[in-house]
Amino acid sequence: MKDVKRACDEFVDCLHSAHTEDDFRRIAERTAHALGFRWFAYLGQRASGPNLISSYPKSWTSHYFREGYHNIDPVLQEPRTSSRMIHWDGRGARSARSAKERRLFDDALSFKIRTGLTIRIPSSQNQFAAFTLAADDRSLGLDRFIETSQDMLEMVGLTYHAHVSAKIGRTSVDDGSISPLTQRERQCLAWISDGKTMQDIAELLDVTPRGVKFHLDNARRNLAALTLPHAVALAFRQGLLP
Repeated sequence: MKDVKRACDEFVDCLHSAHTEDDFRRIAERTAHALGFRWFAYLGQRASGPNLISSYPKSWTSHYFREGYHNIDPVLQEPRTSSRMIHWDGRGARSARSAKERRLFDDALSFKIRTGLTIRIPSSQNQFAAFTLAADDRSLGLDRFIETSQDMLEMVGLTYHAHVSAKIGRTSVDDGSISPLTQRERQCLAWISDGKTMQDIAELLDVTPRGVKFHLDNARRNLAALTLPHAVALAFRQGLLP
């Protein structure tokens, strides 16, 4: 459980540094794997149409939308039940209410999408979001984990939605420009400039070395630096480091 808590803490920490869909995709995919799942998917339903951030095979997501499954998917179409989180598997085809709904489950199985959970996040009349973690193998261990970790898994989905809603499509901050580095990215670069290793920084910040690498990679990309030393030099030049 300690490893699970650390994975979730790292997930929340990294979300503060996410700015693009690619950032959000990499964070959620890494967290899904750490929690024992193979894929994740975030689907935002707005009046302008669906917005998907996902690690599912593109062949599956293209098929899903082409067939209009997002309009009949039972996990998405029942937002007012007592449970915010739904644990589902391929056996749902047995209780399908239509031939198309049954075909949805069958098609998912053909892509080896066998089981998972979906956190449904209703907001307003024209908006709805769902965060899904899915696996290609149904096991008792995974079932037990889902049952005993519902609050934590709901937190993952709700936190992800909050950050995506606040940041995707946002191009500016109060001063009219994009902030080049987050506080955590500046911290990591400052420690690197002081000669610390990624392991040293992980211990100082109480995160994993992979989390430190994520922040440093983001900082390098945000500064358009070719290397990490180049990123440190650019950060100093721009007055971003003490």
